[in-house]
Amino acid sequence: MVRNGAARRLSAALLVACATYITVDTYFFSLIKNQEHSSRSLEADTEAGTEAGTECEIKSLHQPEQFIVPVFAASYPGSGSGMTHYLYEALTGFPAATGYTGRGDEGIYVALKTHFPTRKHNVLGSKLMDRAILHLRNPLHAIPSYASQVYEAENHLPSHTKHAPVEYWIKWRDENFVEEIKNWAKHLQYWANNYDHEDGKRIVISYEHLINEETGPEETSIIAQFLGEGEGVSIASPENMPCIWDRVVNYQKYAGEKEPAEDKTSEKLVDIEGGRKLVRTNDLKVVDIGGGRTLVRVDDLSNLSIGSSRGAKVDYNFSQHQLRTMSDILGMLKDKYQADGNEDRLVTILNEYLEEVEEKLKDRLVSNVSEYLGEEMKETMRD
Repeated sequence: MVRNGAARRLSAALLVACATYITVDTYFFSLIKNQEHSSRSLEADTEAGTEAGTECEIKSLHQPEQFIVPVFAASYPGSGSGMTHYLYEALTGFPAATGYTGRGDEGIYVALKTHFPTRKHNVLGSKLMDRAILHLRNPLHAIPSYASQVYEAENHLPSHTKHAPVEYWIKWRDENFVEEIKNWAKHLQYWANNYDHEDGKRIVISYEHLINEETGPEETSIIAQFLGEGEGVSIASPENMPCIWDRVVNYQKYAGEKEPAEDKTSEKLVDIEGGRKLVRTNDLKVVDIGGGRTLVRVDDLSNLSIGSSRGAKVDYNFSQHQLRTMSDILGMLKDKYQADGNEDRLVTILNEYLEEVEEKLKDRLVSNVSEYLGEEMKETMRD
């Protein structure tokens, strides 16, 4: 791990990067012509698309009519929480925030992102919050993604714009792997052990399930149902789930699809007399008002960039020993929650992660052997 003064500088840089990302955070909805149209709920729309890839109505972002208690949106860094942030908003029409930009006692947020206890800062004002979405991603991919976030922060780059060079990854990996795989496991156990899914206090979602075309809409429906169980929260209609999922998760394929409408308004969360409120303006320009989070309304999703723009995927490898350690930890977690007898969904996700890590470990073993015995033996072993 990076230590002492360097660690403090890195923490400060990460905080600045997080705050910058949130400041320009954009919320979106489709086919909004005027305020009367945009305020309609999805349930009332009869022209909305019902299949992935079609146009559908997404609730306009607005302040709740009554006090609502947000859910914890808990994830290890690098797990795709930016994407789910927009999904929570699109499903409910209420703003989501992070533990750095929002509190749990303001009554206006549907979800607050936190990396606690992996990162020590937790949501302030969270005494009323008793429900959580545990958002998992295979550490095989989450840890490298987090390394890229650290690289961006250290080099003063915008968040989610640059993959860490392989040379940087290898050095960072070898210095931080033990700590980070422990953090990943600690994070999962904290939220799984303290929020009982049988009492309706917690669900588990998988990043891998969410981005998959076959399982993504169903995963979205699970999220929507859980959010809709909160008092004062209404959600999109079931037939719109595939379309909303497609528009949020696959936003890149709609890039440049339409010209932005001329008549648009924006809404901004600002501090007014000690309280945070949505303020509407006729200017879409992203600005910082009172340190508040800017929420930009647009007529469709074609001009947004809501996720990573780091470019082509980089193949970040782990050493054989690291893969074995990862496999052992996933195996122990799987056995622990399988023994509980009531965590089928969590166990299924852990088993999928374990199988992927084991496959990577097998590939590494075969590769190591082939260096000594040649490609012919490598193919024999793989068969």
